[in-house]
Amino acid sequence: MKILGINISQNFSVCIYENKKILDFFYEERFNQIKGFIPKDKKLFIFSIFKKINFTPDFVLYSSFQRLDNTITDEEIIVNIQKQLNNPPYYFNKLNHHIYHACSSFYFSNFEEAMAIVIDGGGACPLSFKNNYREIHSIFYINKQKIIKLFQHLSNFRYLYLPFIDDEYSNFTHNFFDNGVEYIASSLQIGGIDFLKACSKANLIDEPGKLMGLSSYGYSNLKFNLNYEQVKIAKNVQEKSFKETCELIEKAYEYKKITNFVLSGGYFLNCSNNFKYIKKYPEFNFFVDPDPSDGGTAIGACVYNDYR
Repeated sequence: MKILGINISQNFSVCIYENKKILDFFYEERFNQIKGFIPKDKKLFIFSIFKKINFTPDFVLYSSFQRLDNTITDEEIIVNIQKQLNNPPYYFNKLNHHIYHACSSFYFSNFEEAMAIVIDGGGACPLSFKNNYREIHSIFYINKQKIIKLFQHLSNFRYLYLPFIDDEYSNFTHNFFDNGVEYIASSLQIGGIDFLKACSKANLIDEPGKLMGLSSYGYSNLKFNLNYEQVKIAKNVQEKSFKETCELIEKAYEYKKITNFVLSGGYFLNCSNNFKYIKKYPEFNFFVDPDPSDGGTAIGACVYNDYR
């Protein structure tokens, strides 16, 4: 059975998958030369990437996250792609975004079981029972037969994109359990939102990678031809993110006492901090998803189909 996983959000990507193996994987931006491509315009509905798909798939799984614009819907994109693929059967559940991240990272690891930690760059789709909140942090238990959600931190959607606010909008935090899953709903701007705010403050809009690189200069006694106000901002956000992620790692360990960890979500493109986790926790085995961006969820959707 040959299936496709298609991520229709930012980093538009396609995975060709058969017999639990990845046969090929493509990014649309490699064809159309638009960095971080996300479909926003109906004129872009003819995707160059499908020149590589010269067969009708047996099944298609679509991955997405909550869109911030109203110019186009996931359903409109899917209908158009279905026509281009001769209308194969398909599955789409936008609430599975973090699950797909976890599945992708576990697929590439050599672990028999692991704790999966997913941290999104900007937050995934609001959950149906808390429509004003986005998934930021998630913890899953995963093995080769099942994936179980254990924890999620949901942050209030209305306040996520206030880049120049230094303090949190309020200290509202509410802990609760639903179907055996632990949740925190809060107004905290955390995860990748910290980097979006820091980019704005440092005048490096949408360049979190540059901030991550600049942070290292904050620990050097040498002087370089740099904007040290930017360096200070970068160092502060890196240290905050490292502390928050360490708390998640320790929380995940307490659930199952498992020492294998897979890490995914755009947050884990942060190579500098990834190395620090290994140094801080030498007793743990870490595996970082080779494509923790949203593009990698096309792979994760295919892997999730094996669990389905």
